[in-house]
Amino acid sequence: MRLQEHLKLSTAAALAVSPWLKQDVWIPLLASIGIDVDHFIWHAITHRTLSLRAAVRYFGQADPQRLTQAKFLHHPITLGSLLFIALRLRSRLLFLILAGMLFHVSLDTFHVAQMNRLKKSLSQQAQYHCPECGKPEPALQLHTLHFASNLLERYAARHFVVLCPDCHEKAHRATKPLVQAL
Repeated sequence: MRLQEHLKLSTAAALAVSPWLKQDVWIPLLASIGIDVDHFIWHAITHRTLSLRAAVRYFGQADPQRLTQAKFLHHPITLGSLLFIALRLRSRLLFLILAGMLFHVSLDTFHVAQMNRLKKSLSQQAQYHCPECGKPEPALQLHTLHFASNLLERYAARHFVVLCPDCHEKAHRATKPLVQAL
């Protein structure tokens, strides 16, 4: 899920709970958005650079590796430890941070499930052949043709295509994202 989508959904959730949380509503909001800092930290350590541009380029490539090390703040052990500490200390602040982080992780889980569903469905429709070059490929990759501005349209099959790894990489090089212009 893109950062913009996380921001929109986290803001909507914060607005929904603001009557109950009042001035503390910013805590889960910041936790929900800030949890992704683990991606940048992992990239900075493994690639030995603090370049935000390099990190965005890495995670924006055609099919970046989905490494659990790059998501250490998303990990159940991290979240469980935070829950244990929050319970032990009876800390409202830690509970609110955990709530924001869990909201983010639930959005990620939903997103991955939807993308896997789309990939399977479109791969079956293409009979596991790349529609671009015609090559048979048992592991087609999902490529986004259009990011719907309406979140309800986000997972419509018409916004995606499956491609072989070579054609997927070519598609990403041909449609230079705005982020690379940073």
